[in-house]
Amino acid sequence: MQTRTIAGREVLGIGLGAMAVDEYEPKAKEEDAIELFKFAVDSGVNLIDTADVYGLGRNETLIGKALSIEQKEKIIIATKAGCTRPGGYGWDTDGRPEHIKKAIEGSLERLGIKQIELYMLHAPDHRVPFKESLQAFKELQEQGLVKNIGVSNFSLEQLKEAQKLIKVVSVENHFSLSFKGDEQELLPYLTENKIAFLPYFPLSSGKLLQNEKLNDISKELNLTPSQVALSWITTKWETAIPIPGTQNKEHLLENIKAADIKLEKETIEKLDGLY
Repeated sequence: MQTRTIAGREVLGIGLGAMAVDEYEPKAKEEDAIELFKFAVDSGVNLIDTADVYGLGRNETLIGKALSIEQKEKIIIATKAGCTRPGGYGWDTDGRPEHIKKAIEGSLERLGIKQIELYMLHAPDHRVPFKESLQAFKELQEQGLVKNIGVSNFSLEQLKEAQKLIKVVSVENHFSLSFKGDEQELLPYLTENKIAFLPYFPLSSGKLLQNEKLNDISKELNLTPSQVALSWITTKWETAIPIPGTQNKEHLLENIKAADIKLEKETIEKLDGLY
């Protein structure tokens, strides 16, 4: 299978977004989620994306339970800090250094690891200069608790500011056929500088799969709509590693097969015109 690189490590061209296990209704039962994570790694997935707030910590706990110490060392578990869930269901940001330094303690314990391979600022906090937030990440890296640092929900301007303080190895943003604003500035920069791009919601939470024209193109190619939507990203952008989420083993296998699909220029142009 085709691989891509994050901070010098090769990973499959399609990762797994673990958020779906806890944030898509109905939530996966514990035993089913654990079985899914085991199956994913056994099937070749070696990048799993999570965050301390997914499932209010349950997401990290399930990954920690599912994988052996050897498996955790073999793959990249990417997690994030800097968001909160007011009332257990809302979303807010907390980029205070003290929050981030406290958050990593919980993530390390739940995941059952001593160092986080890829730790990301989940989102800038408008109440805290993000450089202050990233300084906390840098200090955690200097302490050996974090190997590599990434950012999420960042613009190109914010990324360039972040690079003045830390080495940024990845950017995780919302990106798909129907949500492609980052194509104008950010993605060309990431490609030129060989920085990994982790598109979340690459299938628009499944909404893309209802597009009739996408379905027609998929039938012509003898592929599934999800495979076409994912390979549209990977064909166009050489550092992109989509992280679709699923609770279904068959869908997982279907998605990761997209890592080996390269679309023709004519197909790319058709897909570009869908939205």
